Amino acid sequence: MAAMLGWLQLAPAFGFPVTAPAGMLDRLFGASRESGPTGWALLLVGLATLAVFYVLIVERRAHRLLWSVAFIGAAWLISGAVVMPLVGLLQGTPAPGALPSDPMRANFFMLNLGPGAAVESLLGWAIFGAVLAAGTTLSVDVRALSLAFGAAVLGGLVAFVVPSLTAPAPSGRVVDGSVAALPPGPVFISVLELPQPPGAVLGPHTHVAGFVLSTSGVATVVIGGDAVDVGPGASLFTPDQASHDHENRAAVPLAIALAAVIVGLTAAALLWPRRDLAVVLIAALLVVGTVAAINPLMNHWYFISVRPAAQRGAAMPVPAGHRTYESDALTGLPSGRVVERLTDRRLGSGDSLEFLGPAAVLVLDGEASVVAAGRTVGLSGSGATITGATSAAVRASSGAARVLIVQVLPAN
Repeated sequence: MAAMLGWLQLAPAFGFPVTAPAGMLDRLFGASRESGPTGWALLLVGLATLAVFYVLIVERRAHRLLWSVAFIGAAWLISGAVVMPLVGLLQGTPAPGALPSDPMRANFFMLNLGPGAAVESLLGWAIFGAVLAAGTTLSVDVRALSLAFGAAVLGGLVAFVVPSLTAPAPSGRVVDGSVAALPPGPVFISVLELPQPPGAVLGPHTHVAGFVLSTSGVATVVIGGDAVDVGPGASLFTPDQASHDHENRAAVPLAIALAAVIVGLTAAALLWPRRDLAVVLIAALLVVGTVAAINPLMNHWYFISVRPAAQRGAAMPVPAGHRTYESDALTGLPSGRVVERLTDRRLGSGDSLEFLGPAAVLVLDGEASVVAAGRTVGLSGSGATITGATSAAVRASSGAARVLIVQVLPAN
C-alpha cells in the first residue's frame, strides 16, 4: 500500500495527472469538503481489504504469477469502471465553481483528467500486485516486521516535519500590488493553501489579483511566458486577470529518483533469488514508500487575494489545498485604484506591529493577540478581520509568532 500510494504521489513528475483517491472519498461527505484523514482512512481500509482477498484467492494457487496478473487487472478494472463511477454518483452535485478537471471528482477511470490517469492507476496497481507476489513467499519474522514498521513510522515522521524545519524564517517582507478596482459588490480576503506534488501544474488560468507566498519548496509561476520561482519566504503579486499557471518544477528530478527507487526495490524483491535478502528489500520498500506517500517534495504555498462574495467557500482547485482563512465582508473600502499590501513578519515574544484597516491578520504559527476598536482577540492558527479604516495592532504572546497582514489601501 505504501509503495502504491507513494507512486501516485510521485507520478506527476513523469507527466501523469495529479490524482486524489483519498480526497475523492472525502467528497462523499460534502461537495466542498477538503482532503483530510477520513478519506485516507477509507482508502487504506479498502486497499487492506484487497490485500486480504489476494492472500485468500491467489496465494495458494498454482501458476500464481498468472493469477496475480489477473487479480491486479481485475482490481484496476473494477476500481476504475465500477467503484469510481459509484463514488462519483454518491458525491452528488459538485460545488459551485468546481472545475471539470477536478481530481477529487470521481468518474469513469478519471477520464476528466485525460487518459494518463488510467495508465497511472494501472502502474500503481502493478506495483501493488508485484509487492504482494514477492511478500507472500516470505516467512513471517515478527521482529523484522516490527523493525520495518518502526522504521517506516520514523521515516514518515521525518518526511512530515522536514519541510517546516528546513523552511527559512520570514524576512519581514512587505509586498504591494496595484489593482484598477476591486471586484464589484461585497468582497472578502481569502487565504488559500495550495501545495502541489512535483510536476503538478495548475492552470493556465485567470483570476483576481493576489499574492503567491511560499513557505516551503519552490512555487514556480509562469506568467507572460516568463517563469518566476517563488522560494520559501518569498512572495509575488500576480496582476488582475493575467493568464498564468502554478507549478512545482524544482523537485521533479528528486521525485523521479525516488520513484525509481520504489520501482527498483519492487522489482528486486520480486526477482531476488535469496529470500532472506528479499525481506530486507521489502522492509526498505515500506520505508521509502511511506516517505513518498507523505511526499516531503511537495511545495507549500498560499494564494492571498480579495475575492467577491460569490467565491466564498468554493471547492479547492488542488487536492491537498484548503481554505486557511476567509475574512468577514470588508467595509470602508477605498474607491477606484487601490493597493493590496501583504506583510509577512515573524514577531518575537512581546513584539507588536501596528497597521490600518480594512485588513485581515492571520497567525500561521505560534500565538498572538489582535487589538482593534478597544477589543482584544487571541489567535492561534486563525485570523481576524479589521473592517473600515480602523487602527489595529498584533502582538506575539509568550513565544514567537508568524503573522500575515493583508491590507486594502487607497492608491495615493
